[in-house]
Amino acid sequence: MLKVVSIVLATIAVVVLGKPSGEQITESEFTNFVFTVEKLDQILKAYAAYKQFMPSYVWDPIENITDEQKTQAVQMVNDYHAGKYEPKNYDDMIAVLKKSYPALAGPYETMYGKYKEQVAKLGPKGQEYCNNLEAQMYSDASPDRVVWACHIFNNAKKAVSDAKALLLDGSEEQKIEEAFPEAVTFLNSKEFEAYSIVVNNLKTLDCEKDREQVFNTIKLFDKHNVLTN
Repeated sequence: MLKVVSIVLATIAVVVLGKPSGEQITESEFTNFVFTVEKLDQILKAYAAYKQFMPSYVWDPIENITDEQKTQAVQMVNDYHAGKYEPKNYDDMIAVLKKSYPALAGPYETMYGKYKEQVAKLGPKGQEYCNNLEAQMYSDASPDRVVWACHIFNNAKKAVSDAKALLLDGSEEQKIEEAFPEAVTFLNSKEFEAYSIVVNNLKTLDCEKDREQVFNTIKLFDKHNVLTN
């Protein structure tokens, strides 16, 4: 489930300031834009279509986000990409939120606590998978939006393969279904099937030399035209 959540959060964190409809931005503009509340609203509206894949403790705070939280979320994204902070784990992240973006700290802390309660219900392999994904999420993150996306793409194939393997593991399958039913719904969905096909055909990218290809891949995944338009 954390992978689903992290994809949503990462998507929000790499969003771009839109141009007029139909006109896509350049890689340089994508890298250097300033995030806005208006763009956040566009993204939340677009991704509401996927709320069936998120548990209520994740989606409800997103759906009921306040104006103050939106303002702080936008500032948080802009500050991160300006290099003002770079958390390496949950403790770092919650400390940053409490200090600089307090309206976001409570909901995030509650969300994470409930998520960890569900992780504790999994078997050893499931817990290891979730813990590794969490560590990978922080390792993948970068103030450079293209590099961040590149890291996600390069690690997506293994994440997908490992998730499928867990669902085929008799000692883990039922526990996963009980702890994260929404994630299982996603893993069995046509959306995930399409995502898997693309992911399995991705080659390993050089995050500096292949920036244009990384950006083109971002555009490929941006089916709602809210990230690169």
